[in-house]
Amino acid sequence: MRPTNSNQPDPEEQQRLEQDYGYAAIYTAKLLYKQKPVIDREALYAKIQEYTGPLNTADDLEGQEETLAVWEARESVNENGDSQEQLEDHYHFFHLNHTLEYQEGPMPVQTVLMPSGNSIRPEEYETAIQQSWHWPEVADTLAGCSYEMILTDMMARGMPHQRRLPLFNHVLRAILEVAPCDAVYYKESDKLIDPQALLEAFSQGHELYGALNIRLYNIQSDNERREMVMDSRGLAALGVPDVQCHFYDIEPAEVAQFLMNTAEYLYHQGDIIADGETIGMHENQRWKVEHQYSLVGPRRVVLDVDPGEAYYAGMQESNRSSRSQG
Repeated sequence: MRPTNSNQPDPEEQQRLEQDYGYAAIYTAKLLYKQKPVIDREALYAKIQEYTGPLNTADDLEGQEETLAVWEARESVNENGDSQEQLEDHYHFFHLNHTLEYQEGPMPVQTVLMPSGNSIRPEEYETAIQQSWHWPEVADTLAGCSYEMILTDMMARGMPHQRRLPLFNHVLRAILEVAPCDAVYYKESDKLIDPQALLEAFSQGHELYGALNIRLYNIQSDNERREMVMDSRGLAALGVPDVQCHFYDIEPAEVAQFLMNTAEYLYHQGDIIADGETIGMHENQRWKVEHQYSLVGPRRVVLDVDPGEAYYAGMQESNRSSRSQG
């Protein structure tokens, strides 16, 4: 099944987006529990339909010819040796008012919730724990978790990110209300979140609370000045540049607010800021930006921020050119 929608990249373009840009063809979150949850299937269906609109489930489509993808997914679970109990906890949703056009016709975007089948190892979340300034108790919470479920989207590649992320978040919100967990992990932003804080953010319309992570790194060097790198992680997975700043002697809170505001702007408006433009939160703040590859992994395209020669610890092509001419 090949897409016909112009928003859908061809395979070569898709590979470039994933390798160079950091785009996530499949978006993923993990729900971490202290104990295996008991999920009320009908209540979950009702909540997801309330938040996302009309949908079909795998059971609704049983026996129809176009359900090949559903049964392939279920058969792969069996082939991997998963138990019948895990099959019963496998949920596959077809979101009927979120469709993309393919040669064979429109196909609804899908979300899948299923057990991971793996034991939880806190060391797998080490980098997320290190950057969990927003949730100091996260390590203790994670240490008490023993059961993990995975939520992914499917057939969403090329869907505008302003639709893709809210749909994913709406499904996650429904799950958290029906089967509350103890921690949520957004893989693409490498961020662990308190589920109650996430639900509060959803209720206030903050789509990026889990999907965007502002990270801070201290750079050890012989330079007496305080050198740091701060960046965002999560936007590139949605097809929008992340933001980074390599700087000296600026209060991290100021840089964090700047990056957060810029990331919010890029999420809502798209990648419309050109190299060499200056942006700021007030009249006296004019920080130059340029697209570069990230200084801190994973590899992805970012919008690099230059806060001025007195504070900038990096280098932009425009600065190289102007200084060489000088």
